[in-house]
Amino acid sequence: MAFIEGFIIGVGMIIFIGPVFFLLLNSSLYSGIKAGIMVALGIIVSDIICVLLCLYGFSTFITVSENQFWLGIISSVLLLALGFFYLFKRVDLSTTHLKHDKNLSSFFIKGFSINFFNPFVFVVWIGVYNYGESKFSLNFQLTLFLTAVLIGIFATDVCKVILSKKLKKYLSKKRLLFVFKGTGIILILFSLRVLWYVYTV
Repeated sequence: MAFIEGFIIGVGMIIFIGPVFFLLLNSSLYSGIKAGIMVALGIIVSDIICVLLCLYGFSTFITVSENQFWLGIISSVLLLALGFFYLFKRVDLSTTHLKHDKNLSSFFIKGFSINFFNPFVFVVWIGVYNYGESKFSLNFQLTLFLTAVLIGIFATDVCKVILSKKLKKYLSKKRLLFVFKGTGIILILFSLRVLWYVYTV
């Protein structure tokens, strides 16, 4: 029961359309399925660290206003930089996979950084952890619950990567450029949102 409930919650997190969603989508569309999977791995590793921080009692460290402030500043800068990167990115479909296959680690770092330094991610995980802790009295059940949430999140991210590959054949250079510019603007808006959050907490 703990596993099933955790997995449902993990899959349900697909409704959260945050900056990592657009990073995952664009990496998959332009640089292929391997790049998308590396972004997904970066995201899930950062989520695992968030869970471990909660398990070992470091969630109070995250909820301190000063620490949230600096996490928010780092997140805002990263999102702003990535936003401008996509806003001014040039599209060359003829060199898509050859250009990026040798630098897959950078996609992992992007996925990890954008997710880990986002204070909203910590808020969500603290909520999920507190819910699991209140419902499952045994440590084994809580661990199973949290593991299932992580599996659910990773499964949905991989599905997004696979689906984006299916979409790619319908995208011309002009349409893909439009997607990148739109993503750039959205990421910049997310950057401003995070900045507003840390200044009003």
